Amino acid sequence: MAILVYGIFFCGKSMPYWSAYFQANHCTGKSRIHREIFMPLSLVKSAFETSQIKAVIFDMDGLLLDTETLSFESFIATAARYGLDVGIDDYRDMIGLNAATGIDILRTILPPHLDAVAFKNEWLDVYRQFLLNDVPVKAGAHAFLAGLHQMDMPRAVATSSSGQKARAILQETGLMPYIQHVTGGDEVPAGKPAPDVYLDAARKLGIDTGDCLALEDSNNGTIAALAAGMKVIQVPDLAPSNRFPDPPDFQICASLAEVAILIGLEIDVSSPAASEKSRS
Repeated sequence: MAILVYGIFFCGKSMPYWSAYFQANHCTGKSRIHREIFMPLSLVKSAFETSQIKAVIFDMDGLLLDTETLSFESFIATAARYGLDVGIDDYRDMIGLNAATGIDILRTILPPHLDAVAFKNEWLDVYRQFLLNDVPVKAGAHAFLAGLHQMDMPRAVATSSSGQKARAILQETGLMPYIQHVTGGDEVPAGKPAPDVYLDAARKLGIDTGDCLALEDSNNGTIAALAAGMKVIQVPDLAPSNRFPDPPDFQICASLAEVAILIGLEIDVSSPAASEKSRS
């Protein structure tokens, strides 16, 4: 079924006036839906109804791309070569961090005789082999970006991955044509959870951080975006959110489709044509 959603002031403009919106449940990350049928937007309560969102800034891994799962699987495969018993709890501590900070945490996980930098490089080699088969895109990512493009809404990516890697993988997946700027974790003084990547992305767009909406999957990235002064919607991936919703500054959704409903973006995430159109 197509998700066709109307409502919510976005960039100071109101879209057509019948709405359905989600209120996140902080315990499960699921949402309970509230419907107002044939009711003017002005009578509908929503976290983003009065917000003046002028740009949307995206995380990449785990939010636009389903690459966190591949990264975790490659972490497990690399550890297995050394007979190490590691799991999701070990990996979660590194989600959303840049390479340098991730290696510091890796040192606390690995036995003393293993060099963390060498292990990380080997892990990356395995990860790259996994990516050769396919770079999985999150459901709704193409349609979401295409919808913002049609609205002329400024868009950027703020990622912990290297900028060069991010641009290449976004180009390969067909998402790059819909992204105006990319800031990588290696292109700023400090990676997430510091706000630097988000501050730089907003600067490149020429938009005040208070007018930006950040979309994140990780807790470290959420901390970074909030510290930058942005409103944040978290879409948890491998790690659940570790904070309570605090509308309008912070909300939780289970998917990009739910984010679209919350902000009033009209997309069709179920039609294969939507993704193919966005790649063209």
